[in-house]
Amino acid sequence: MKCSQILALLPAVVSLSCYDGPFACDTSAQAGLVITVTQGINGPVLCDADVTVSDGATSEKVSAQGSPCTYSTAYEKPGTYTVIAAKSGAKSTTKVGIVVTKSECHVEAQNVMLVLEL
Repeated sequence: MKCSQILALLPAVVSLSCYDGPFACDTSAQAGLVITVTQGINGPVLCDADVTVSDGATSEKVSAQGSPCTYSTAYEKPGTYTVIAAKSGAKSTTKVGIVVTKSECHVEAQNVMLVLEL
């Protein structure tokens, strides 16, 4: 193929790569908050912490899931959140003003790390 023939095809290739038409979002529910609680800064992940999440209107206790255990919530629910982690024998810790936004299809997950000092 001659160079002139390749150059003639270039506009078609560029226009296909810039197609901005509709696309389908998947139907999975995505967590807006993925919370990890540790014992100390470099300590182990705690699976038995009491984690509470609030958006100002509602409050929810969240249980740990998976391995390593994380506390996931705010599924497809954008908003501004406060997260509190507590455990018997430890000082509770709080993070406020965590903003979860929504993209075209799903919320943008915020990874939150909370450290409990036992």
